[in-house]
Amino acid sequence: MSTKEEFAAGRKLYYATFSKFFVFSEDEKRFDGLSKMLDLIEEYSLNDEVSHAVANIKSKFNEKSPENLITEFDDIFHTPPSPLRNSLSFYDEGYEVGHVCADVRKILAKTNIRRDESKFKENEDNVGFVFTLMNEFIGKFDECEEELFKNIINPNIDEFIENLYEHKNSEIYKDVAVLLNEFIAFERVALNSPKPVKIDHKKSDGLSRSESIRREKNRIRKLRTEGTYAK
Repeated sequence: MSTKEEFAAGRKLYYATFSKFFVFSEDEKRFDGLSKMLDLIEEYSLNDEVSHAVANIKSKFNEKSPENLITEFDDIFHTPPSPLRNSLSFYDEGYEVGHVCADVRKILAKTNIRRDESKFKENEDNVGFVFTLMNEFIGKFDECEEELFKNIINPNIDEFIENLYEHKNSEIYKDVAVLLNEFIAFERVALNSPKPVKIDHKKSDGLSRSESIRREKNRIRKLRTEGTYAK
């Protein structure tokens, strides 16, 4: 393989690995091949942080008996009272299936790839699905690959990584968060997409923060007019 092909293959490997970690599936073989992927990432590690994270993951993960990883996934993403949101729309707007989901669908429409609902239960803005798409796009749909990273992943992934790392049920996934963080830093350089300055415009009770503030000011102004508000 040429250097360009090797570079693409390496990036595809990372995205395929994260797809394994983040796509929900009831298939008992959902983690098949993950050990080999981790071995390759460790062999061609980006840096010491990646090597250390992979070593930690491998010490706790047994591909033949992945029950602990399955349980941890469910405890993080599905178990009340504090399941971690894995919709990139949520990190953009505070809603799942928001504008980000629509934007991913628009990118998909430029290709012949469609979401197989029998394999992917979540919507198109799901972190695992987006990583799966990146794996598919690399080497086939260069413009879509760049658009997906720059417009969808890059602006919204940092808060997800931070929340994953800090989640009370994260053990193996704490090191997955480290691995993902290091890879995203690499991708930002590779795709010339600097880490964005996050402007928080999430919704609160169905309203943007600015609209919530405006309404609260009006409420206080009204109470003052009525003489029922004390400073």
